[in-house]
Amino acid sequence: MSKPSEKKMAHMTQLPFDILNVILLLVAPSPDGATDLARSAAACEILKTLSREPAILRMVNFQHLTFIPKYYRMHHHIKDLLCMCARAGNRAARSILGKALLVRDPWFWSMIFWDNQLAYNERITASEALHHHSLVRTFIRDATSQDIAAMRQQLVNYVITYAGYNMACDYGLIDAIFDMCSYEVERLRVNRRSKYVNFGSFESVLLRLERPYDASYRDTVIMLFDELFPSARD
Repeated sequence: MSKPSEKKMAHMTQLPFDILNVILLLVAPSPDGATDLARSAAACEILKTLSREPAILRMVNFQHLTFIPKYYRMHHHIKDLLCMCARAGNRAARSILGKALLVRDPWFWSMIFWDNQLAYNERITASEALHHHSLVRTFIRDATSQDIAAMRQQLVNYVITYAGYNMACDYGLIDAIFDMCSYEVERLRVNRRSKYVNFGSFESVLLRLERPYDASYRDTVIMLFDELFPSARD
């Protein structure tokens, strides 16, 4: 009596490319998107190739990854997911690189200068090259309150380095940076205080009635930043 034929389980990579692409498009923006996409890309060449599509790289979520100076060296590679996402226009990745430049990470600065050299020699297009003014601008626009509050001096140092102290003062950019950072410090203080306040108390009502975050502080800095560094606009 012949044995019934065993059904073979289909491998994920046997799915049509369109289906795999949709799966990765769902993985990339998830809370652990960066980690999950990196694991998917390591599974096989097909997923590695698909995971490098610009449409996917632009959506990668870096929310659950910690980016502080001592961890930057983990991403010191031109093919690292962070760098590829930044080149694809991922705002979170560009903001992270902007912060890395502000804290003067030497490897990322070398990468930026090498990009500009390649663009100058027409080995890559200008749109492919990463520019430090643009990355810092993205950091100002999209960074968390904690990062903005902590980076006041680094932002001021950057502006003075590339625009000059007198020019930055004449444009009002230094004062605008101090105003923006001071406001974010106050926001953090209020938010921390509200966590320990009884929601039924009179003080909690006052905390909830305090003015919400006013984007005009960052908008002012970005407007002045664009006037000093016109090439920074995305």
